[in-house]
Amino acid sequence: MVQAASQALQSSNSSDPYVFFMSYARTPYKGARAKKDASDLALEEFYTLLCSNIMQLTDHDGEESPGFLNRGMDTGVDWENRLKHALATCRVFVPIYNTRYFTREWCGKEWDAFARRQEEQLRTRPYTGNAIVPVLWVGEQHLSMPPVAAKVQYAIPSLGRPYLQAGLYGFKQAGRRGMYRSLVWSLAEMIVKVAQQTSLAPCDVELFKDLRNVFEGE
Repeated sequence: MVQAASQALQSSNSSDPYVFFMSYARTPYKGARAKKDASDLALEEFYTLLCSNIMQLTDHDGEESPGFLNRGMDTGVDWENRLKHALATCRVFVPIYNTRYFTREWCGKEWDAFARRQEEQLRTRPYTGNAIVPVLWVGEQHLSMPPVAAKVQYAIPSLGRPYLQAGLYGFKQAGRRGMYRSLVWSLAEMIVKVAQQTSLAPCDVELFKDLRNVFEGE
């Protein structure tokens, strides 16, 4: 499986650098001395480990990171166009589910963009599978999912019931480092497998005009 995924990803060109797009909601922090929340720092660590694992599972050239994460773009950068370009070229959409995720407008718009892209490909390739791989950051009991998200499978049999109850951040906070790293490796394997199976083609960013928050009003 890994060899086949590696061969599929190796064929990507310079206009399609991202294996996955990480969609998440930042924890708000205010004030001149405010620091990043521990959860956001943990999320960045997760992203780094996930990218490292994917580099081991594929022949990605490493010229750019295999994943896209908006860590806060530099002043003057057209962040909206950059986000749309990443959404138009990534292979897999990875939403990070926490209690805040489904209340953020741009998270709903990012989901809409990727869903439009999948629908566009379905017009010519009716058997293309779903390339959305959700990650439970907290246990499922803490989440209130809109219908569009509830339709996507997030329970991963190989990760077991403890993952559903605690989520990745829960494992990290509990000090279960070995289990945490094992879960991140399993997620990396799944992302690579989905990227290989769906082979989602890049699209024109014009497809993303007038994005809407698909979490709202459902």
